[in-house]
Amino acid sequence: MTGMMNRAKVYIRELAERLEGLDKLTLTLAIILFAIGIIMVYSITSISIYNGVNGDPSNIVIKTLIFGVIGLVAMIIILLIPYKWIKNLSVIAVVICPLLLLFTLMFARGSSSSDVRSWFEIGSIKIQPAEFVKIGMIMAIAWLFDKHAQKGVYYIRGYKKTHWSIQRIWQSFLGILIYVGLCSGLVLLQPDFGSSLIIGLIGLIMFLATGVQWKIFKPVFWIGVAGVLVVGLLAAKFFPYQLERFTIWADPFNHPKGFQNVMGYTAIALGGLGGVGVGKSTQKYGYVLEPHNDMISTILAEELGVFVVFLIMVVYFIMATRCFLTALRCKDRFSALVAVGVGAIFLAQPFINLGGASGAIPLTGVTLPLISYGGSSLMSMFLGIGLYLNISMEQFISTKRLKEQREQMIKTKVVPLIKE
Repeated sequence: MTGMMNRAKVYIRELAERLEGLDKLTLTLAIILFAIGIIMVYSITSISIYNGVNGDPSNIVIKTLIFGVIGLVAMIIILLIPYKWIKNLSVIAVVICPLLLLFTLMFARGSSSSDVRSWFEIGSIKIQPAEFVKIGMIMAIAWLFDKHAQKGVYYIRGYKKTHWSIQRIWQSFLGILIYVGLCSGLVLLQPDFGSSLIIGLIGLIMFLATGVQWKIFKPVFWIGVAGVLVVGLLAAKFFPYQLERFTIWADPFNHPKGFQNVMGYTAIALGGLGGVGVGKSTQKYGYVLEPHNDMISTILAEELGVFVVFLIMVVYFIMATRCFLTALRCKDRFSALVAVGVGAIFLAQPFINLGGASGAIPLTGVTLPLISYGGSSLMSMFLGIGLYLNISMEQFISTKRLKEQREQMIKTKVVPLIKE
């Protein structure tokens, strides 16, 4: 009993010390984005087109609040657990991510209007595993890069053909590339083009963050290009409507199925710089489909204005930058790559969402982080933030202890031996 009490005291003391390094700015910005999301979701879904004449206008926003609270609790748990636990859990994530995606393909049910197998329905709640896999993939990729680097087989070396083996391929960059491609491909088979693209981009950004040289990156780059082309051709054959996204994007005004794109452009144009005011959107009345979810940025632009949307994009950029700066200060490779991976989400996902809504890129089903309605997306983003906050606190405490050690060495006049 005494031993447990002592361990609890040590944990509380260490936790209080670590909390000094909490990235309060990133946490504050995340809560602000969530608050904006609550306002926009209520503005969009409070009208009778979503709830009927006598329906409860707060029904969907209450669900959003519940998911948000669950996400916040999960975030707090993640940032409070010891850092070494996260590293140990990453080993499990390596196995769980592809298995969970395979399980989704085998047992998830498509909706009545499509054969998309991305969700599990539990009563009135839909769980989308691919959203959680994004966070799991960050942990898995960071662990794989770190493990292979420690083994000294970080790069694909000039081995003779007779020396190649499955183990050697797996212990090189090519093995990690195959792993990322496998998970991204399994998501594409659901089919979920948007999430597949984000997983691929996360892997690419983390890959570049390792400081890989061009002579090493060049073959991997061309392998990736070839893989994208093959996947594109297969998607065009088995999922022709995925290819149709590009033809719609090329000329939505003259395409029979370009209605969604055009209505999104119209919402943005109606809003102008200053917006028409919260709750005064006209495009949410059945013109823009899924306005509270994937297309929320169009209603955001209509009601609050393009300038506010620009400020929101700046907020995402600041959050991504904070993650990358923390990565630069991290003392070990694993934590640095995890921070980069979380930052990659804040960099890639808003760009894809807003890019599709504005017509800069083909339209894909990707949520706007912390703002769009969607329980899985919201909870997974808070998990990712909790992961980053834990890393940032660990970086702070490591730097602090190193500084204290140096100061102690100076006080005791212990000068470290410097080899010439």
